[in-house]
Order: sequence, then structure tokens, then C-alpha cells
Amino acid sequence: MVGVKATESPAWKALEQHHATVGKNFVLKDEFAKDPKRAEKYSHTFQNKADNSEIYFDFSKNFLSEETVSKLVDVAKAADIEKLRDQMVKGEKINSTEGRAVYHMALRNTGGRKMEVDGKDVMPKVNGTLEQMKKFSEAVRSGEHKGYTGKKLTTIINIGIGGSDLGPVMVTEALKHYGKDDMTLHFVSNIDGTHIKEALKASDPETTLFLIASKTFTTAETSQNAATAKKWFLSKTGDNRDAIAKHFVALSTNKEKVQEFGIDPANMFEFENWVGGRYSVWSAIGLSIAIYIGFQNFHDFLAGAYEMDEHFLNTPIEKNIPMLGGLLSVYYSDFYGAQTHLVSP
Repeated sequence: MVGVKATESPAWKALEQHHATVGKNFVLKDEFAKDPKRAEKYSHTFQNKADNSEIYFDFSKNFLSEETVSKLVDVAKAADIEKLRDQMVKGEKINSTEGRAVYHMALRNTGGRKMEVDGKDVMPKVNGTLEQMKKFSEAVRSGEHKGYTGKKLTTIINIGIGGSDLGPVMVTEALKHYGKDDMTLHFVSNIDGTHIKEALKASDPETTLFLIASKTFTTAETSQNAATAKKWFLSKTGDNRDAIAKHFVALSTNKEKVQEFGIDPANMFEFENWVGGRYSVWSAIGLSIAIYIGFQNFHDFLAGAYEMDEHFLNTPIEKNIPMLGGLLSVYYSDFYGAQTHLVSP
């Protein structure tokens, strides 16, 4: 939903009028019949410089006309969306409820853009975490980082919830083609004990690596599941607490709680408070991805997102793929009462 300011604007009122007279009676089949070039008119091709590929976005199957697009663009301008976008990339604190920057773009800044929050360059720390992820993921994949009995770690159990779970689940599933053949992934998020027990039942403590994903390391569901995993591991290893350091990793910022759990601080991967949960897949939360598909592929994933960020930052609204997608989402939720959004490949 959009803010009160935007819904009170003349642009919003004009969109309401447009929908009342045109939108309610829109028949997509008729529109294609009237305009044989409709697909061409309402599609955009994104040139991904990271790998010289193209991505074709087709908006033609949506309930829109040139007038609809024009009025949606007017609504975006009335809401100062371009100004907010520019403030976001400057590291200004546009998250007004928490007084924070919204800076996930910095996590995928593979092009070397200068990025600061409160006058401080954030990129050294971002790049430092990426280097740490690279070394660790490559050590696990190669077998250099072994379990406590000297065996290679081939089962990864990611324990998290919300953004610490959904993003990595989606990406590892989408990029399964690049996954390591001898590696098994489990993602545990549900507080229902069945979820963690099913993952543990299929695992060998000698070859299992646990990634505990929680910024504060106090999230109730994650803490409960992590405690279950730890109890299981100790019961299978003769209460070998020293072995925890080989088999448990923290994706967190709470060093004290991480150490209290028994995890070596060297195996703690940090991210900043300006990383919102739903965008954290680009951060250390993506460690499961880097381990599974390889760090180079993970870096390519970041690079592709950086190229889309460049498009988002430098393209007029009427041709801006993510902005058009966002505007259509607003249009459907506010005018059609649609609460479900499908993106179909």
C-alpha cells in the first residue's frame, strides 16, 4: 500500500478515475486483438553487463494501457519516489520507523561505487565479510575445513527464520544447477520440532555443518532450533564441546551470545543494522548459497544484482523495470484488491 500523502495527490485521484472508467472493464484478449504490437510495446529488455546476458520483462499481460502507465508514473512522481531512491543510495536514513539507512545495495556493490552511512565508508567492512565468506566457503567445499573426526563436511543445515531463511532457500533452489553434487542442504525455520528433527535424522554429526542465522542471536525460533541441534550434536559426539567450533557457524552481530553458545568468533560472519531482514540474502546470510554453488557463482549473483541496481538508479520511471513492477503491485493491491503476486518465468 502507498502512503497517505500519495493517496491524497491529484495524480492518485486521476488514477482512481481512470480505473473507474477503464480499469474495471479491461479485457486483455480484446487489447491484444486491437494492438498486434502490444507485447513489443509493453516489454523491456535488461542488458546484464556482468555476463553479457539479456533478461526480457513482459508487462503486456497486465491490465494496463499507455494511459495507465502514464498515470502510474504520475503517482510515483507525486510520492517523490525518485528522491527516496536517491536518498537510499546515499545512505540516508529513509527507514523512518527504525531511524536506519536501507543499504542492501552496498552488499552487492561490485562496481566500486562510493557508499557511506553517517559519513563513513561501509565498503571495507562489506568487502571484508565477503572475503571471509570466500575463504570459509572454499575451505568447506574443498575439504580443507574438516569435521572433528577429519571427515569432509557434506551436509549443511541453515537454521534461521524470515529473511534468514526464505532468501537462501529461494536462491539455492533456483540455482540448484550450480550446486555441489556431494552436498546436501537443509533449511530449518519452523519452531515445530518436526522440522529440525527431520533434518537431523538425515544427517551424520561427523559431516554436518550448522549455520545459525540470527542478527541478535536471540530470535526465539532460531535459538530453540539451534539449542536442539547443539543438544543432538553433543549427544552424538560424547559431549565433545570442543567439536562445536568445527561444526557450528554464526551469521550474527552478537559476539557475546555467539561465544556463549560455543562458536569460535573466527567463525562469526557479521552484517550491519542497515541490512533489513528481507534483503539480507546479499549479506553473510547468503553463506549457505556461497557454500552450495561456490563463491564465484555467489559473486556473480551479486554482480547481476548490481547491474539491476544501476538500471534502477539511472532509468526513467516509464522504462524502469523494478519501478514499473512496483507500481503495478500497488495498482493491483489498492484498486483490484489483489493480495497475491505471481512472477512467472
